[in-house]
Order: sequence, then C-alpha cells, then structure tokens
Amino acid sequence: MLAVMAIALSGAMASAQSRWTITPEAGLTVNKENEGKTATTLGFKVGAGVLYKFHEAEGNRPSFGIKSGLYLLMQKGDYHTWNTVFNPSGSYWSYGDNRGYYSGSYDPELGYGGAGQGTDGDKRPTPGVRTDEMTRYYLQIPVMAHWGFRLADDVRLNLAVGPYVAVAVGGTTEACQAMDGDIDYRTWESFNPFKDKTFDNGAYLKGQPRFDWGGTASAGIEVRRVSFQIGYDLAWGKYHKDQNDLRIRNHQVSFTFGYRF
Repeated sequence: MLAVMAIALSGAMASAQSRWTITPEAGLTVNKENEGKTATTLGFKVGAGVLYKFHEAEGNRPSFGIKSGLYLLMQKGDYHTWNTVFNPSGSYWSYGDNRGYYSGSYDPELGYGGAGQGTDGDKRPTPGVRTDEMTRYYLQIPVMAHWGFRLADDVRLNLAVGPYVAVAVGGTTEACQAMDGDIDYRTWESFNPFKDKTFDNGAYLKGQPRFDWGGTASAGIEVRRVSFQIGYDLAWGKYHKDQNDLRIRNHQVSFTFGYRF
C-alpha cells in the first residue's frame, strides 16, 4: 500500500514539474516615446520567462497557461521635466515639452511660468535648464495568459497577452543651464533622472517616477527548445510625479531569442 502511494505521489510530482518551464531570453528593443522629439531608439532586454501550463496542446486545441518572469530593460527616451525655477519672489512650477527652456514669464493668477517665454518678451530663456535624452533601466514583471499551438512535432506557435509592472533601478541624462537669457553649453551635467536635481542657477528638477505599468503582448515560434519572440509593450507610467491624467508614455517592440529548460 505504501509503495502504491509513493509511486502515485512521485507521478503527481513529475506531472506538476513538467507543467513548469523556464526560458532565459535576451535581445534588442525599439522604443518610441509618445510625446516629445526623440526619434525611435534602440535598447536591450534580458531576463527569464516562467510558464505554468494548465494543460498541453491536443490536436487543434492549444495549450493554455500563465507566463510571468523577470526582465531587465534598457530604454532611451525624452526627459520630460517638471521643475521649480528660481525668481526673485520665490519658486514657481513650470512644465514644458522636451528640450525646451523650462522657465518663463510668471503669471500671478495661474501661478506658473510659460515654457520658452523670457520675462523680457523676446522669447529668450530666463534662468532654467535645457535637457537631453535620457537612458533608463527597469526591472519588469509581466503576467500574461499564454497559448501554445502545435504546428508540427517540434514546432509551436506561442501567443501571450496581459499587463506588466516595472520599477526603475537607475538611469542617466544631461542638462545645461540657461542664465541671464543665454544658454551656457559648457555646463552640461550628468545626473540620475529618478533623483531630484538642483542647478547652480537655482533651477530644480523633480526626480522622475520610478513606477511604470502597462500592457504587453508577444508572439513567437519555438523549434524544439529554441524560441524567437516578438513583444510589444504599451506604457502608461507617469511623465512626472504631479501628473494627474492618464497618458500613453511610450511604445516598445522587442526581439528576443530564448532557450527553454
């Protein structure tokens, strides 16, 4: 009796283990910011996907499971600022598009400065900053429904869709100061865009939000244990910490190769 129970238990454990697969993946990404002026940029994606199958493919019936994992992403994109700019009566908020001069004429009723407008009306920048493109690194966790279609004995078509969450682990960008209506291109400074930054001219940049979330989907071909995946991410993460509306931040396409264990 004990022998029968041991055999049954070992069979159940083997069956459960066969439902789990781990696939290390690596490849390139193509990122496009939804707002701003930065062109399409290249990055990378590396990590491992974890798949649990509720049932295998049978005939025309696809397999079904849940796919997750952990990935490190490198993206390049616009550095959108939400900064406090110095003026004699105190600091005030100003929000501008990428690579503009984030200061401007102060409106006492509205309580903020207009981006790109100098106080003397000639559109020269008052004390502020001009930003450059930023590079950011995220740890991403997707949670996707996964379907596997058997095309031949050793060939499968895989489809997956679901949400993802991500957190920034670091990054870098550059900015130079604008003082007395002139841009000082000699003062380009590198800094982490996810941390607050204060410049010599009094301009203050709030750190970018670290949390990101959105939707993700992928399609790929698996031949025996080797796979090629094309993925698409639609990001809804905030541009700045004081953003109250919901906007698409960026679109990303990934091309990765993997090996299933």
